[in-house]
Amino acid sequence: MPISVVVEPTGLIVAHLSGELQREEVDAAKREVFAHLMTTGSAPLLMHVQEGFAGLQTLVQWDDIPEDKFIQQHVTRLAFVGDLRWRDTALLFFFHGLVPFQMDYFPQAQYDLAVAWLTAP
Repeated sequence: MPISVVVEPTGLIVAHLSGELQREEVDAAKREVFAHLMTTGSAPLLMHVQEGFAGLQTLVQWDDIPEDKFIQQHVTRLAFVGDLRWRDTALLFFFHGLVPFQMDYFPQAQYDLAVAWLTAP
């Protein structure tokens, strides 16, 4: 599956991305994040862009789903980790600067730094 969501014991939500992300799969993953946030209130989110990631499905509309507003209000920070060639696309897709939480992109070698940044008080 190109996107899988895992909640670590620390409460960090990690989404592993690979292959080409299909709209339906992304929406399903967002609903998993929503369900978790409904029980915890808020949490940081790490998007781990795996080797072999091929981007987003083309020729579909990537409109928000009803759960998106709640997710945006309850994510405390968002970090992307992966190949830097996806940095601008990721930040643009998630409207860096227009969401109510901090967001940053880290190269793969800085995975641990991204986790530390996400979980810092």
